[in-house]
Amino acid sequence: MLSTGAQVPIQQTGGKFFVILKDKQAKTTVEIAEIPHESIVIKAEVFKPPNIFKGSKGERRRADFVIVSNTETDKWIICIETQKGTGKDRDHVEQQLRGADCFIGYCKCIGKSFWQSTKFLDDYRYRYVSIVNINIDKQSTRAYKPTNQSGKIAHDSPDTFREIFGHQTLYFNELI
Repeated sequence: MLSTGAQVPIQQTGGKFFVILKDKQAKTTVEIAEIPHESIVIKAEVFKPPNIFKGSKGERRRADFVIVSNTETDKWIICIETQKGTGKDRDHVEQQLRGADCFIGYCKCIGKSFWQSTKFLDDYRYRYVSIVNINIDKQSTRAYKPTNQSGKIAHDSPDTFREIFGHQTLYFNELI
């Protein structure tokens, strides 16, 4: 359904899969380690914003990447915004994540209408993540390991997105 230019290839080393997210505009690079093999990673910003909207409420914005993934127990859609620094305010990042959510909604409509798949992407859980303060000059010596998230607000909507600071390597499970 998606053109190859809109996808980020999944790579493999030592039997484990990973993806490198390169945001040319922000000049950032983040590795997502241990990503499920059954994943599609989309460069959401290659989908040009429709000129029919003014953009006064941020409706022309999109996050940088979307991961659509199947794990053994769940199906996930993860919208990711990457930033070299911490310059964007929370409202701006939320608008970008909302735009990525709308992009997925458009893909759902295309799948249902043109591919005649009545439940296309319906049973997926959503996560929204902003990865900020990425230092591309610093070499990562170890990956960021997941921490206990009990008691924290779920990042299952654009307005409750999760911020992860300063890591060039993350594990997929940290995003969900």
